[in-house]
Amino acid sequence: MAEAQSFELLKTKRNSLRTAVTKIVNELEAELSNSDLNVDRLCELVEILCIKFEPLTLVDQQMEPLFKPEEFDAEFEIAEKYREKVLLWQFRAKKKINEFSKPPVTSPSLQTTLSQSQDEHFRNSDNIRIKVPKYHITRFHGDDALKWLTFWNSFETAVHNNESLNKVDKFNYLKAHLGGSALNTVEGFPISAKAYDEAVELLKNRFANPEILIQAHMNKILSLQPLKNSNDLRSFRKFVLITVMFN
Repeated sequence: MAEAQSFELLKTKRNSLRTAVTKIVNELEAELSNSDLNVDRLCELVEILCIKFEPLTLVDQQMEPLFKPEEFDAEFEIAEKYREKVLLWQFRAKKKINEFSKPPVTSPSLQTTLSQSQDEHFRNSDNIRIKVPKYHITRFHGDDALKWLTFWNSFETAVHNNESLNKVDKFNYLKAHLGGSALNTVEGFPISAKAYDEAVELLKNRFANPEILIQAHMNKILSLQPLKNSNDLRSFRKFVLITVMFN
């Protein structure tokens, strides 16, 4: 009963936060389409969006373990769409802010060259946000080291080895797919290219450590219930699966 009440409270909180995030995104979109754009207001909206989105991410993480198996995929897909929308509009707003704050260039030819280069970069970045592969990456919480390899294989294929993404984008996607102690491990890092490499290395050192993985496998084996009889096929299959993983 208490768990059901907690779930409903989280659901109500999530709905309120999603409404707030959608409202800010709509305001950002309207401001960006305004011919008399207010850069200060744009900066305010970006900051508010960050503040509103952080607790929404936390609530999504808290609700994940409470979903029924048949509900999980649909709920995860909806949460992922909100994350992608926020990342997209944050990028577009920051792009516009950068255009207004970039220093003047005295040489007209150099200014034209830089402008063309920057426009091409931003066009490519816009496409990046839209064309990120739609892989299903289960969020890694760090509570089970054996889940690290599954998580990393999916993330590496979809994001880490994606040459069209820069490392800042990759770091944003990485943090969006971490929770619990895994997210806490990289929480103090600034969002930068150098920090992304350091965060990945730190996660690997902590969760892909051979000694930790061996210990996790041994704990799995020791926690298995003994076979009750020769016809207990379910327990036998589980034992074989875990011992094969260990080898």
